[in-house]
Amino acid sequence: MQVRQCEARMSSTAKPLYDRVASMCMMKRSPLVMPMNPSQVHSIKKSNGFAFSAAACGLMLARLLCLLLALPLWAADPVRVGVYQNSPKVDYTAAGKAEGIFVDLIEAIAKKEGWTLEYVPGTFSEGLSRLAEGQIDLMTDVALTSERAGLYAFHGEPVLSSWNQVYARRGSGIRSLLDLDNKRVAVLEGSMQQDFVRQMMAGFSIKPRLVPLPDFAAAFLAVAEGRADAVVTNRFYGARHAAASDLEDTAIIFNPSSLYFAASKSGDPLLLSAIDRQLLVLKSDSSSVYYGSLGRWTTGDLRKELPPWVRWAVLATILLLLASLMWGVALRRTAVRLRDSEQRQRQLALELGLAKEAAEAADRMKSAFLATMSHELRTPLNSIIGFTGIVLQGLAGPLNDEQAKQLGMVRDSSRHLLALINDVLDISKIEAGELGVAQVPFDLAASIRKVIGIVGPLADRKGLSLDVTVAPDIGEMNSDARRVEQILLNLLGNAIKFTELGGVTLDVSLLPSWQAEPAQAAQAAVRMRVTDTGIGIQPEDMEMLFKPFRQVDSVLSRKHEGTGLGLAICRRLAELMGGKIDAESVWQQGSAFSVTLPLNPIRADAP
Repeated sequence: MQVRQCEARMSSTAKPLYDRVASMCMMKRSPLVMPMNPSQVHSIKKSNGFAFSAAACGLMLARLLCLLLALPLWAADPVRVGVYQNSPKVDYTAAGKAEGIFVDLIEAIAKKEGWTLEYVPGTFSEGLSRLAEGQIDLMTDVALTSERAGLYAFHGEPVLSSWNQVYARRGSGIRSLLDLDNKRVAVLEGSMQQDFVRQMMAGFSIKPRLVPLPDFAAAFLAVAEGRADAVVTNRFYGARHAAASDLEDTAIIFNPSSLYFAASKSGDPLLLSAIDRQLLVLKSDSSSVYYGSLGRWTTGDLRKELPPWVRWAVLATILLLLASLMWGVALRRTAVRLRDSEQRQRQLALELGLAKEAAEAADRMKSAFLATMSHELRTPLNSIIGFTGIVLQGLAGPLNDEQAKQLGMVRDSSRHLLALINDVLDISKIEAGELGVAQVPFDLAASIRKVIGIVGPLADRKGLSLDVTVAPDIGEMNSDARRVEQILLNLLGNAIKFTELGGVTLDVSLLPSWQAEPAQAAQAAVRMRVTDTGIGIQPEDMEMLFKPFRQVDSVLSRKHEGTGLGLAICRRLAELMGGKIDAESVWQQGSAFSVTLPLNPIRADAP
C-alpha cells in the first residue's frame, strides 16, 4: 500500500529509476512482493536464504528510494502563481517582483509546506485563462461565484472579505444609482464586477456605458483624464489609490464577497488542502504573518469584528454638534452686543448693518462647514453600512436572531442618517449659493416614466392606486433632468407615505403661457400636479410646509420618518430652475402639490 502511494506521487524523473529497482526485486521472486502464507515464507527462508535476503534488501532499497524521490510534486516543480495589479491585495513592481497581502500569505504557506514558488504576472483575465489552460497552478484574489465554482477549484477558508464601491471625480455630482444612467463606468475586464454591474443596473432600468479595462490603474486613470465618468473597484484598491487620482467615494456600495486562491479543476487537490490548513493556523494567531500583512498593507485592523469606523462616526457627530453649538453661542453674543449698543444712537444704523453682514457671513460659513462635514461623515457611514451588510450575510460567521436584529437596526439607522446627511448637504449648498442647475435638453416624458417605475412598488405595497396622466404634447424640456426627477420623486413619495387608503394621482399638462411673477415675460411651461387622499394638512400648519427641518405635527414625525428637508429642497430647486411650487390641502381629505417649471427658462444673463 505504501509503495503504491509513493508510486502515485513520484515525479517523471524518479519513476524510471524506481521501476528498475522494483523489477530487480521481482526477478528474485521475493516473497515480500508475492502473496504467500507464513509456511511458504518459512520454507523459502530455509531453502534459499540468500535469494530471500537479496530480494528483501532490494525491496527495502526500493522503498527507501520511493521515500527519497516521491516527495510532493511541488518540491521538484515550482508552484506557478498568477499575479496581477490590484494593490494592496496583490501587485507586481516594474521589475516583476510580486507583492501584496496574497503574496505574503502564499509565501508563508510555501515556507511551511516546502514549496518553491514561481510568479506569473499579467492581467486578471489573462490569469484566469492561464489557470483554465493549466499554465499556472494558483490564481490570487479570486471572488467565489456560482459560475467560477464550476470552472475552478477553491479552498474552504476565505482569505479576505471585500465589497465593491463606485468612485468618481470630485464635484461630478454622482451620488446614487440614478446618477449613473448614460454615464461611462470603467470596470475590470473579465471580473465579476462587470457582470454584476450590468445585471444590477438592468434591474433598475439604468443604462450606463461600461468601459472594460485590463487593470484598476488604467480604470482610475481613465476617470481622472475624463475618458470615463466613474469606476467600480473593491474597497482595498479604492481606499489606497482614490486620493492619488483625485477621486472621491460615493454612497453606491454593493456586492460583498469573499476572496480566495483558485486552482485548476484538474490540479492537485493537496495544494488547496494545504492552503486551508495553514490559513486556519495563521488566523488563530494574532501575531502571525496574516495580521502582520493586513497591518502593513492597510490602515485598519480587518479581523472578523465590527469596524472601528463606528467610534469615528460617533466622534464626528459629537464634533458637529459642538461646532453647531459654538455657532449658536457666537450668534447669541452678537445679539447681546446689538442690544447693548442702544447707547450709541448715532452709530446704530451702521452697527445693525455690520451685524447683519456678520450674521449672513456666519450663515454662509455654517453652510460651508455643514457641506464639508457631511462629506466627512458619509465615508464612515458607508463603511458601517457595508460591514453590517457583510456580517448580516453571514460572511463573518453565523449570527443568532438577536444579533441579526441588532445589526439590522444599526444598518437601518445608518441608512437613515446617510439620507439626512445627503439632504443637509443639498440644503447647505443651496443656502451657500453653491448649487447650480443644468440647462440641457432632455425627454421629460421619459423622466416621468423613470420616477413612476421607482415609486410604483411603494404604492403597491400599501395597496394604493397610482394613476398617471401625461398630456400627449409633453416632449422635450430644456432644464436639469436630475433635479426635475428629484422634485417629482419627493412629491410622489410624500403622497404615498401619508396616504393609507385610496390612491395618488399625477397629472402632467402643458401651459402655453405662464408667468412665474407678474413682472416677468410669459413663457411655455409644464405643470406636474400630485394629489392624494391622505390625512391632509390643517390650515395653521400650511405656512410651515416649506421650512427646513420642520414637520407639520409631532405625531406625524413619530409615525412617519423624515428629515423635514424634502419640501424645502424642492421649493429651492424649483426656484433655481425658474419655477414654483404651490400646495393645497383639506384636513382628513387629502392634499395637492403642483410644481410648475418653464420648458425653456429665460437665463438671468440673457439680453
